[in-house]
Amino acid sequence: MKVVTFERGVEDFTLACGTGAIACAIIFSKRKQVQSPVTVKMPGGILKVSFDPGYKKVFLEGPAITTFEGEFLWKVS
Repeated sequence: MKVVTFERGVEDFTLACGTGAIACAIIFSKRKQVQSPVTVKMPGGILKVSFDPGYKKVFLEGPAITTFEGEFLWKVS
């Protein structure tokens, strides 16, 4: 399945969203009677969502990639 997420507050589309991927995979599985695992294609990469038949245990697998780096300067008084 292909999923694209729009993040409120950021006001833009994101590369990936773990919560969104899991929610979509579970709803897709319930509606289409699809078995675990479900492959979710997002702009940032492919995620795999696995779950038991009762959805009590849910697992998300995918790459962790640095998309940017920054520095925060903290001034201590």
